[in-house]
Parts: sequence; C-alpha cells; structure tokens
Amino acid sequence: MKKTIALNNVPIHIKESLIEKGYKVVDDSYTGYVDTILYNSDNGSLGYLNMFDNIIDMSSGAFVVDVRGKHPDEIENIIENRSYTSLL
Repeated sequence: MKKTIALNNVPIHIKESLIEKGYKVVDDSYTGYVDTILYNSDNGSLGYLNMFDNIIDMSSGAFVVDVRGKHPDEIENIIENRSYTSLL
C-alpha cells in the first residue's frame, strides 16, 4: 500500500510525480495519519506540523523531508527508505 504524503509549499512537479506513482497526497488541512511530510525550506515553514495526528509518535511517526534541490525520484527513494542517504 502506498503511503500518505502531506505537502506544504512543494513544487507542483513533485506533487504530480507522487500522484502518478500512486501516493495519496494531502495538503496541510488534512488532519489524519500521514507517513511523510514534505516541505520546501526555500519558501515554507514547519509551523503547521501540529496538524498531523502522528507527528510526535517517535516509534512510527511521520518522516519530515525538505524537498529543496531534490529530484522527484530522489524524494521517492527518501520516502520509501525513511533515510536521506544510502546506508551502504
């Protein structure tokens, strides 16, 4: 099952790529569980994070990713591996 991804000030081409790949994409008005939160540090802030049910759940909480300067494929890899860099 594909993950639920919340977006805040993320370029449209990233949003479209995630939707095409089958992710459930929501905005910052969504109040349910999300797997990953994407934001753009060039023009966004993290002040909206308290909107999400699981943001403070450290064992299975949302993974927060800055998309600035990243290609959609790189972002998908980060989402799936919950890691910014390869472990190998």
